[in-house]
Amino acid sequence: MFTKTAEYYDALYHFKDYGEACNSLHELIQQHVPHAKSLLDVACGTGKHLEYLQHHYSCSGLDLNPELLAVAHKRCPMVPLHQGDMSDFRLPSAFDVVVCLFSSIGYVQTLENLRKAVTCFTQHLNSGGLLVIEPWITPENYWVNRITANFVDQPNLKIAWMYTSQLRGRTSIFDINYLVGTKEGVNSFTESHVMGLWTDSEYRDIIETAGIKVQYDAQGLFGRGMYYGIKN
Repeated sequence: MFTKTAEYYDALYHFKDYGEACNSLHELIQQHVPHAKSLLDVACGTGKHLEYLQHHYSCSGLDLNPELLAVAHKRCPMVPLHQGDMSDFRLPSAFDVVVCLFSSIGYVQTLENLRKAVTCFTQHLNSGGLLVIEPWITPENYWVNRITANFVDQPNLKIAWMYTSQLRGRTSIFDINYLVGTKEGVNSFTESHVMGLWTDSEYRDIIETAGIKVQYDAQGLFGRGMYYGIKN
């Protein structure tokens, strides 16, 4: 997971408008928990969401990947960052808002790990706090054997990355092939991404069982939907 591409991550996802997404998220938080002061971003990656959210809340971030956290630390040096597995972490404090964005939840891979992750999220959520999860693609909307290609065209960085979507059990498999060009030369490598595929009812059942009165927004922040709700 992004062990080879951490330094290129922001360029790879240049098409995502983090500012707009965070404005929408801030509006959602203010609508449901206007008293919110603290926020935990689980699977925070390179800190692009935190870059915006830190202006509204006392933020913390958590991610499994130390390479991504290193980039996040440079971007948000004043934000506490923790390395940990989203399905099994323990932080010393709870938060008014816990978010897991941009389909990162899919990386827990199994339904049992999804249950463990959501339990961890709610354990770190204050009573009356807000949980927000952007899900990965549902099984019925996943296209097997679809070829996808993306490109980065910057003055000093050129990247072509492509993959064929595969299915193994209840997981999506992307063996992504990268061709990266810099002033130092051209490099090629492969990175494997394995993400769990769960139904809407499975997401809802696990979130509600964890004590969250779940609601769903079909569009979400990035077109993949969004589950959210208040902790009982």
